Amino acid sequence: MADLEFYRQHLGLSSVENICKTLSDTLIETNHTYDFFVNWSKVAQNRDAFKYEVALLKSLRNSTKPADDLRNLLTRYPEVIKVIPILLACRDGIIKLLNSIEPDIRYKTFDFSKSSYSAKEIDDVVEFTDKTGLLGMLCQMESATDYLLGVEVGLDTNARKNRSGLFLEKMVREVITDLVVRHPDVKWLEQKAFKHVESEFGISPPPSLRDRKFDHVVIARGKATNIEVNFYGGTGSKPGEIVSSYINRGEVLSSAGWKFVWLTDGEGWKAMQKPLHVGVEYIDYVINAYLLRKGLLEKIILG
Repeated sequence: MADLEFYRQHLGLSSVENICKTLSDTLIETNHTYDFFVNWSKVAQNRDAFKYEVALLKSLRNSTKPADDLRNLLTRYPEVIKVIPILLACRDGIIKLLNSIEPDIRYKTFDFSKSSYSAKEIDDVVEFTDKTGLLGMLCQMESATDYLLGVEVGLDTNARKNRSGLFLEKMVREVITDLVVRHPDVKWLEQKAFKHVESEFGISPPPSLRDRKFDHVVIARGKATNIEVNFYGGTGSKPGEIVSSYINRGEVLSSAGWKFVWLTDGEGWKAMQKPLHVGVEYIDYVINAYLLRKGLLEKIILG
């Protein structure tokens, strides 16, 4: 249950409704920073990993017999085959396609992960490259290397969700790091299983959580505090499930003498007041980035 005495003492808030209002009024509008959009070092690394294979594909430019030329190229340099799925923005080494539906449903599997290929397998790769439209583009494009860079940029956008979550994690890490520097007796673990708390510091976690991973565990004055962090920029059904799981975790930890803090933020909560209210009501401590910066996490840990 919400530690109302704590909220009253440090924020002057005496009800779940007031706590929810404070959280909602101080939510971060966006967690996008300049490095949110593209991880350029990763993109460049992925592009350079195939620079040799892509350079060989440049020989197809302006080809009048692209299928024959590609077949000859792959026969001589089969290592080029592994880059073909990447040029279609796919990292799968083995691809299964629906080949026909009449008279029966049939599939065809293409393996791009091998080190050597038979003549029939190379013919299949040529067919795949042609029918996907890639072969035609290879014959027209000025720079296959620049094209690959664009593909990698596109693939990297899939990691934006993970990068957006790193912003809040970074804030938490900075606060805890500062706390540990000022209080050398405070111990800290992050991104490990609960059983490591016992093996490293002798504090037993609840049996049901031993193999579960946590974001952070901080130990101060002989008491362990589990801190879980997440950010919601939009709405969805998952926050309700998250709230339920955290309520359960908080109860289990509390029964074992631990503290539990749920640190969450994001504009998404403005449209999801009900699950937020439930979380605040049944979890001892729910804070956001604003309250983190006001020192609430440190007060919880050291309290």
